[in-house]
Amino acid sequence: MAGTSRDIVVVGAGIVGCLTGYLLAKQGAKVTILERDSVASHASGFAFGEMGALEGAGIPDPLLEFSLWCNRRHQTLAEELKEVSGNDSQFRICNRLTLAFDQPAVDQAKQSLQWQAKVADFSSQWLDTAQVLEVEPRVNPECLGGVLVQGAGSVEPYRYTLAAAQAGEKLGVEMALRRVTGLLTQGDRCCGVSFEGGQRAADAVVLAMGPWTEEASSWCQAPIPLVPLKGQILRLQLAGEPLRTSLHWGGSYAASKPDGLVWAGTTEEQVGFDEATTTWGRDKIMADLLRMAPSLGSAELLHQTACLRPLSRDGLPIVGKVPGWQNLFLGTGAGRKGILWSTGMSQGLADMILHGTSEVPGLTFLDPARFQKG
Repeated sequence: MAGTSRDIVVVGAGIVGCLTGYLLAKQGAKVTILERDSVASHASGFAFGEMGALEGAGIPDPLLEFSLWCNRRHQTLAEELKEVSGNDSQFRICNRLTLAFDQPAVDQAKQSLQWQAKVADFSSQWLDTAQVLEVEPRVNPECLGGVLVQGAGSVEPYRYTLAAAQAGEKLGVEMALRRVTGLLTQGDRCCGVSFEGGQRAADAVVLAMGPWTEEASSWCQAPIPLVPLKGQILRLQLAGEPLRTSLHWGGSYAASKPDGLVWAGTTEEQVGFDEATTTWGRDKIMADLLRMAPSLGSAELLHQTACLRPLSRDGLPIVGKVPGWQNLFLGTGAGRKGILWSTGMSQGLADMILHGTSEVPGLTFLDPARFQKG
């Protein structure tokens, strides 16, 4: 799609939709974002916001370079969005301490550290129990040690998404509350979208509806294999000083955030589109928190949230042109890493829409066409 004088519709006002809209408008495109609820009303507004670029699905292979690119872009993007929108995403550099409580976990951590320690973007090292307690005295002394990663990024997700939305609006992005119900098509071209009460024409369409993007499989006759992955988070008032580093163990975490609270999570529940908080989720998070730092049991629970993250069938994001279509694009499927990966996903989409290609590394592994193979 050569040139930038284009009308583009983005469906979904989570972080991928809002940031893609901003990056497209920055290059001169005319963008409309359609959202059935409100900006950041789902996972983008309730995520943890800390970025583990050295762990998780697809890391180190095939997405390490993609994750590192995304992490670096956050550092420059935070100030850019603040300058344009006037909204501070509260980006900061922090430390991550991942604990091990048994020998298999120690062995796995040290094995991963062999390659993690070579990544120049961070300082990663193994700490024994005494060193762990020096870093954070509240840690359970029963731990056998842990990996300390220095240089990780963190944002407040709602502020980050709002900054991207407001920055886009400053550049002319139109935001409208509409529930999209289908596509306007002509052969292999998407000419726009239909919604309750009307239509909107477009030269290109981006589907960035989180786990609800799966609904569009029938619209475009292409597989979009997603499930909603529910995650719950507790926000706790802790007496005394904040945690010196975020704590991680077995997929759970705890960290002091800029709002002065400790955020602790999370669950991984495949329960359909149920966004309700539960006592089971609360108890599971508290049990994991007390395993990591028993003294945090005295913290006061102030708030509990739940959201649905879009998890693809292979755990990797889905970014690129929908197979069989000239101008219909997908941006979804990042699971628990949506905040980290949002920069690369959005930049890749903007580049592909306007220029046909992108220099963001690793995008070939995210092509929606992979689900039609085999």
